[in-house]
Amino acid sequence: MRKFFTLIPIAILIFSCKKSESAAIPDTANVKTDSVAADHTAPSTATDSGSLLDLFTKRKEEIALKLKSVSAEEANAFYEKYQEENGYLLHQVEEKEDGLLQNFYSEKEADKEKIKLFGEKLSKHQLEYSEIGEGYVEITTKPDFYYALFKNYVTSDYKDYLYLKSEENKSLYSADAGLAISFKEVGERVVSWENFMTKHPNSKLITSVKEEYKNYQIDYLIGMDNTPTVERAPEEPYIYTENIQEFNRFLKKYPSSPTVPLIHLLMENFKNENVSEMLRSAQK
Repeated sequence: MRKFFTLIPIAILIFSCKKSESAAIPDTANVKTDSVAADHTAPSTATDSGSLLDLFTKRKEEIALKLKSVSAEEANAFYEKYQEENGYLLHQVEEKEDGLLQNFYSEKEADKEKIKLFGEKLSKHQLEYSEIGEGYVEITTKPDFYYALFKNYVTSDYKDYLYLKSEENKSLYSADAGLAISFKEVGERVVSWENFMTKHPNSKLITSVKEEYKNYQIDYLIGMDNTPTVERAPEEPYIYTENIQEFNRFLKKYPSSPTVPLIHLLMENFKNENVSEMLRSAQK
């Protein structure tokens, strides 16, 4: 699954999934965010998943309390550190429940019951399963977890960012080398992030936002392996009718969008096998 806007990210999903099993959750007791200590520490050795989930909720309660007495800029820093730390913690939960996750699609009634019961436990901690395709399942926060917790304390750019991500995370974006949402929805995401960058040009989030915004643009223009916009037919390549209709909708609704020149570039050069590189070179 692509982890968009990985300052989060995504982190809204799972951070650093490639960490080794022996990797410990870092001690953040002495890390300062400006003048405020982020003393939500984590154990260096994992216990059972139930204890880890209890720790997850305990941290959330500690953060909620601390946010009441910090500046907006400090709250931004708390968010960044907190979502990263949660990623390590949830990765440990996944390791503890690896057998259950491996059997997520099992038809055995005993496995189904275990998955159901653990899912109910996750829900109590504002967590859930995330089916990301090709048989893989992750444990993630609920879509609006970070927005609900931080919206009243962070700066306006972080608030807008977290809101957009909470909306996006309500649905799976891609799986099995294809888009899981419509091209229209991808186009609307492109415009949402264009508006964000226009509204908050000096945000600390701009670098990561822009990188992932460009990924959205490319997905909108050429799709993915299993959901392409162009059919490379042996006799004559062509853009699918539904994508032409979607591009025309976009051009009419958002004539000033920075994506408009790229749509024209695609429509004029889609027969060129190097059109993807042409589009990436033209992105700003």
